Amino acid sequence: MALPQGWLKAEYALVHGEDGDGRREAVEAWKARHVDAEWEDFSLLVCAENCPWAEVQNALSESAPFGVARVVIVPQADNLLEKPKELPASIKALLTQPLPDTRLLLVCRSALSAAPGKSLGAKPFSDWNKEGRVLKVGALDAKEAPAYVEALAESLGLRLGSGVAQRLASRMGGHPGVLRRTLEVLDLLSEDRRVDGAMVDRATFRLGEQNAFAWSQAWQKGQTSQALAALRVALEDDPSGAPLSLLAQARREVDRLSRLAEAKAQGAKPSEHLALLGLSPKQSFLLDGYHRVADKLGAAGAAKLLRLINQTDLDLKGLALSGGATPLLHLTVTLSRAFAGL
Repeated sequence: MALPQGWLKAEYALVHGEDGDGRREAVEAWKARHVDAEWEDFSLLVCAENCPWAEVQNALSESAPFGVARVVIVPQADNLLEKPKELPASIKALLTQPLPDTRLLLVCRSALSAAPGKSLGAKPFSDWNKEGRVLKVGALDAKEAPAYVEALAESLGLRLGSGVAQRLASRMGGHPGVLRRTLEVLDLLSEDRRVDGAMVDRATFRLGEQNAFAWSQAWQKGQTSQALAALRVALEDDPSGAPLSLLAQARREVDRLSRLAEAKAQGAKPSEHLALLGLSPKQSFLLDGYHRVADKLGAAGAAKLLRLINQTDLDLKGLALSGGATPLLHLTVTLSRAFAGL
């Protein structure tokens, strides 16, 4: 991801949005720019998640080694920006006129609004936004997503056929992480570095003559036998490509579920859930299903499913002794039971 140089240079900056991969990349790049690697243990302070402003102020006030700037990163600052109008006067002054030789990066996992009275619509953050000190790494709109796909494909050395970027974006939505993982699957499937529409169909889970999402639809409905049948057909039709395609599909759904469960646990507003999952207004009908499962599993249960996805990924890439079918069988049954509430 190409990060704006103006944002990277900002001594007091903010990154927000639902793209976890993008946030991590942005944080590491900003940190590399502002933290002296030789003095990192003494100059860098990482605040606790959901910490109060008092902790941030204290961290900035601590002295650093002579000649080195004090750098403070707040890894989950959503709570600090919930009510910008209630920002303490001392904090507002600190954010407007920073202490000498200090650096601050605020990281928010949800997308912030620039509407009047909202996080980015009130001073001093409205000024930060105008000055290029705010970076968003959330969902892309209908025009941005195809361009993002094309740029990422070029960086991977993939040559996309006519209309492939638009096809992929319309099928997978505008979440950068989902698009990135899908292209990584295509990168594995493509032997000659060319990607056409047929390959996109396979990578986005068209299982033989069945519905494009037959496998995921089955386990999301708790229909274990149908899900296993769809899995068998997929593995028979494409034994080399189907496992990673199916895993990417499961990762997308479980990632959405995990983000929703975490957001609900943190008290996110229902009006924010659609954007949080990277869904368009036309996909709002999907929210009921995600809410049902998130309420039953909770954040801990959703995180457990995400760990299973990661373990299955290791199995499929040959870091475990089991073959491709066995971990996918276990994953299918586990997902079906979880989504059925068993």
